[in-house]
This record gives sequence, C-alpha cells and structure tokens, in this order.
Amino acid sequence: MIKLVNVSKYYSSHNVIALGLRKVNLELQSNEFVAIVGESGSGKTTLLNVICGIDSYEEGEMYLNGEETSYYSTSEMEDYRKKYIAFVFQNYNLIDAYTVLQNVEAPLVLAGYPKKQIRSKAIEIIKRVGLEKHIHHKATKLSGGQKQRVVIARALAKDCPIIAADEPTGNLDSASAKQILELLKEISKDKLVILVTHDYEQVKDIATRRIRIFDGEIVEDIEMQHVEKTSLPKLTDETKSIKFFDMIMIALRNLLSVPKKTILMLSIFSIFVFFVALAYGSFNAALRDIEGFGNSYFNNASISRIVLSKSDGSAFSETDLTELYALNLTQTIIPRDYVLDQNFWLANNTSGQYDLWLSGRILPSSILDDDIKLLAGELPANNLEALIAISPSNLNDFESYIGLIFKASDYDESPLILKSGIKVVGIVSAAAIYMPLNYSNDSYLIVSDDAFNEIGKSTYFQYLTDSKLTLNYNSESQVIQKFISSIGFEIDNTLPNNKLMLPTQMYPCVGPEDDTCIVTGKIDITDVYTSYTVDNLTFGRQATNTGYYRDVIKLNQTTYNRLTNVETYQISLITNTDVGVDGFVVRLRSIGSLLGTGKYDIIYPYRSQSSDSFSAIIQMFSIIGATITVAFTMLASVLISYVIFKAIINTKMHDYAIFRTIGANQKTIKKMIYLENYLTATLGYIIIATVMIILNNGNTFLSDILKYYLWSSYLVLFGMALFMAFSISSRYCRKVFKESVSTTLKTE
Repeated sequence: MIKLVNVSKYYSSHNVIALGLRKVNLELQSNEFVAIVGESGSGKTTLLNVICGIDSYEEGEMYLNGEETSYYSTSEMEDYRKKYIAFVFQNYNLIDAYTVLQNVEAPLVLAGYPKKQIRSKAIEIIKRVGLEKHIHHKATKLSGGQKQRVVIARALAKDCPIIAADEPTGNLDSASAKQILELLKEISKDKLVILVTHDYEQVKDIATRRIRIFDGEIVEDIEMQHVEKTSLPKLTDETKSIKFFDMIMIALRNLLSVPKKTILMLSIFSIFVFFVALAYGSFNAALRDIEGFGNSYFNNASISRIVLSKSDGSAFSETDLTELYALNLTQTIIPRDYVLDQNFWLANNTSGQYDLWLSGRILPSSILDDDIKLLAGELPANNLEALIAISPSNLNDFESYIGLIFKASDYDESPLILKSGIKVVGIVSAAAIYMPLNYSNDSYLIVSDDAFNEIGKSTYFQYLTDSKLTLNYNSESQVIQKFISSIGFEIDNTLPNNKLMLPTQMYPCVGPEDDTCIVTGKIDITDVYTSYTVDNLTFGRQATNTGYYRDVIKLNQTTYNRLTNVETYQISLITNTDVGVDGFVVRLRSIGSLLGTGKYDIIYPYRSQSSDSFSAIIQMFSIIGATITVAFTMLASVLISYVIFKAIINTKMHDYAIFRTIGANQKTIKKMIYLENYLTATLGYIIIATVMIILNNGNTFLSDILKYYLWSSYLVLFGMALFMAFSISSRYCRKVFKESVSTTLKTE
C-alpha cells in the first residue's frame, strides 16, 4: 500500500515560493485503476511525481507498505523507482536514437537479465503491443500512437507493480487514444495503475477510482467501480547487478546510436590528446636535451655513450663483448675509448696557407648504420679517407670540403695517421649518430676502424696515471726514472725491435752513444684499471727532437704494439638510438645481478654532467618549465574540451533522465558516462598514437619531439587521455545529477 499523510510540496524559483501540493492524504492499493483529474496547473502531475519518487516533498509523510520514505537516501529512492514504478509519459520520453527493440530492451539490461532472455522477452512484448513490423525502426521514425505503444512495451518489460501514466493520450488522436487505454486496461490486472488525465470521459469506463485535484488539494476522491483491493507486494532487496561487459555494450550503443555527436566528441578528444602529446614530447625532449655543460672527466658526454668496466676489475673477454653486442640498443663497442674525449684540429693546406680548419672528435666507422644516408659524397674506401659528421644546418659550409685533404700540424702531438693526411670523401648528419655538436667541436671525423685503433693507441698514453720509464746505463747500472705520461710516440720502422730512441734531454749519457754508454731498461705502465711492464728494451739518443709541444720517443711498429697491445679494461658502448638510453643503462647495471653487485660498473657521462650551480639552475628551470607546459596544456585541454562538450551534454541530459526512470541509479548512470568518455578517449588516443608513429617514422617537423616516445611514454600519454576523460566525466556527472528527474524531463 502507498499512503500519503499531510504531504505538501513547494517550488522555489527566483526567491518566489509556489505551492505544488497542500496537506494531501491518500491511500492506494493494487488492482486499482486510479484516474487523477483536474485543470492544468492544479497539481495532478506533481502528485503523480511525488508518488513515483521522481520529485520530493517538503512536509508530511509517504509510506510504502508501512515504511516511511521521507528518510530515503537518493539511492534508496532510485531503488524504489526501479522495483515499483513503470512510467508511461505524455511526451513518450523514449530514447530517440534507439530502435524500438533497444528501447524495450533497456530496462531488462538495467535489471541484469541474461542476454538471450533479454532479446526473447523484448521481442515477445513488442509483438504483444503490435509493433513487430517496426522492431528495428528508430523512435524518431514512429507516429505518436506507435511511440506510446513502445512506452507501454517498455513498462511491460519493467514488470513493476505500479504503472504511472501521465496524460498518455494527450498527444494522440481519438482512435490511437482508445487503443492505448485498452492496452493499459489489459496490463492493469494485479497492478496499481495511476493515470493523470484532463479528460475523464476517456477513462470513465475503465477507471475504478476518480481523484480530483484543485490548487494542490484533493477535493474529490470517489470509487467508481468496486474491486478487490490488495496490498502492494513487498519486493526483496535482491537485485541483479549489471555485468561490466554489459555496461560497456550500453556505452557503445549510446555512442553508436548518435554517430554525429560521437564523431564530434572523438574529434575533440583527438585534437587535445595531440596537443598534450606534443607538450609531453617536449617535456621528454627537455629532460634529454639538458646537456652541453661538460663532464669533469669525460669531455664527450653524448647521449649515446655509456662507459663500462668490469665490477671485479678483470679485463673484458670476447664473451663479454659478444654479450654486449647482442643487446638490441648496441650500435658498436669502442675498446680504446680514450680517444673519444680528445679534440683534434686539422687543416687543409692550399696556396701554402692553412685556410680551412676542422675541429672536433674522432669516431670509428662502426658507429654508422649499414643503411646510413649521406648528406653528400660517398663512404670511405681506405684508412686515409674519412667522413665528417656535421649539423645539417651547416651543410652549405661543409659540402665544399669533400675531396680536400686535411692533416694535423707537424709540430703537435697528433697521431701519425692524422699527420699523413685524411681525405674527406663524404658528409653525414651528426644527428644520425646521436652525438650532438656543441661549442667545443664543430664536427666529427669518422675514420675506418683500423685507423681509429691506431689513433686510439696514440691517445692511450695521454691518459696514463702513473707510468714511468726506468733506464739502466754504464757498468754501475745506475737507474734513472722518467715519467712518460706527457710523452708522445712516433713510429720509425727503420729501427730494430725493442729499440727506443729518446729525446736528447732524456738520454742519460752526456757523451756520444758507444760501448761505454749502454742504455737498457723497461717501461712501467699504470692506468686507472691495471699496471704492466714492458722490459728487455734498449735505448738510443735522437739526433734532434721532433716534438714541438712535447717530447717524442721513436720506435718501430712492433715495439709500439708491445706497449699498447694490452687487455681492455674500459670500453664505451655506443647506442643505435638516442631514445630510451636511460632505461638501457638500468638494464646494463642489472646484467649478472641477482642480489649482489652487477657484472659491470657503469658511468653514463650524459647523466653525470658538471654539478656547478649554474648548470644545476639551468637544469632545474628547464624541468620546471617543461612540467608547467605539460600541466597547463592538460588543464587547458580539459577545460576547453568540457566547454565544447557542454552542448553535447545538454542534448544527452534528457536520455540519462529517461534511464533513471526505467531503473538506472546514479551509480549506473555514472558508469555509463565514464565508460562513454573512456571509450571515446581510447579511440581518440589510438588514432593519435597511430598518427604519431607514422609521423615519427617519416622526416617531419615533429620528428625531433616524437622520437622521444618510448612504449612507456605512450602508456603515460594514454593515462593522460584517460585523465582528461575522467575530469570531463566528473564535471558531466555533477551536471546530470544537479536537477531532479522531473525537472530534467520538463526542460527537454
């Protein structure tokens, strides 16, 4: 039984209070067909809305089977509507974008029925109201009488003990109205039918009770036909929950049923996801491009260079190198990596003048990909030919260098091969080897691996930490020690093996070299990682010194190899990309590590920059600036998207109110809204991610930003897209539930 005791309803608009109902007392039970009549504005629809729980009341009490409802929460009132009330509206309140079948299926889906049962039951009900020929027609294509039949079919599908009909024949012709009333009479058995009408004559033959409303008060309550009244059933709280997959299908149906709106939403999401993607790409670029401040030990702090040594202090074996080469980001491994930190100066001598200069560093040809694209020229054919790697913006300045021979000065300590002259045969972009140019070098000289090895041997001696030359001479075997860390070496293959010619100032004998001054000795070599000795050497004196900036020791190639052909204790691994190197460094550190120390000690010069305060401030501001850019872009995207979405939201508010009348509570509506926007955002993300991958694989103006996207970056971007959808949905939900169901339906 439904019982109203002194129920009053008031409306407030612009600080004006209007009366809706005044002190209404009423009892309603099953088997009744109650006709509520009255003039327009008398309060009959208000009374129906209060009884059905789609409008609140301010005074009195309404009882449902003896239980007070004034203390019902929003969810409890929604549960009451879901279990007890089926609506038949004058304005139909169908979901226009749905077909007849979809409209009738909706309450069954919301009630949690199995899919097969939903379809069969909906078709059976549609046949019952005579609309089987229109089952796949959209609601907008139906006549008024057909729409009202769909509404009744939907009410039948809901199968509730109370049918609430608000002017169900108000928009119909007399013939259609008669058919609808006959349907209502047919379905009213064992139910309580409450029908609001302004024309009692239409229902006088089927109504069992007439209630007249005037100025919000009941002025007449007459039993027109006697029926055996029964109490309303007390329905249990057990309700079937909607499966997550079914919620997704509802969201998809809502999106696909309004393709124009969905395409507009998708376009908005896609556009702003793209803007966020660019901002986040710039953020990644900012984190990676904080360089150029130098390193206290490694001058070449390129992003693709990783310096390794063995944790146990041993030398690298062939097995170790094979293991490192097998890693997917490895481009090449440089054993004599000291040379990577040495700058060189080469000049082209034309007309007796050094008028063209190259400055920079030396790299081996193994740093190049097999399919490297030259900016100009061709690949080297021998050890005396080389490429120069430059910035593409300087191509016009360097293209004229092709064919010219550059060499180091005879008066400096440069390796012999550079003094012989290097011919430039091609030009490649420095970006292709992921070693940016900066103030300290304007180019890279890329030589053959053999030439690089020879240059590396010469450079090796410049990085020795505590190496010395021990000389024994005369019969007394007097010992003299000379440090050789600042001494250069020059190859002279006319000398015998194990014979070294010393500069005059280093030679221990004052007189001429003869049998009375026999000089023998050894060289003790110590670097950061190891120490070794090369002995059984004999020494002579040079006629003249050949070193200009430092002393030079002459020896043949075989003897030189004895000094330099040692085991490798330090290498530089060069990556084949400038993206994801940080993660690769972490992976290298984990090799051979279970619970203890990893197999390799790692130094990543790019992330070991100078720690001076100026550099730190620049880095800090770069990161802060990039973070603010991403945050501002995200915020602006959410706000602008929501402003644009408001127009779409307003058109869907009515549909969500209808869902609330057929059994969807706020929780279900929220899931529906969130899933719709999540699905749209996901599709928009997929579109943009695909476009980004295509643009990244091409030579576009966005490549410098998009290339920093790893799979993890795409995951972060997807999270940002979902956050946008979440933010818009939360604002959306607040708007949907701001007004009552009845108010929303009235403001269609």
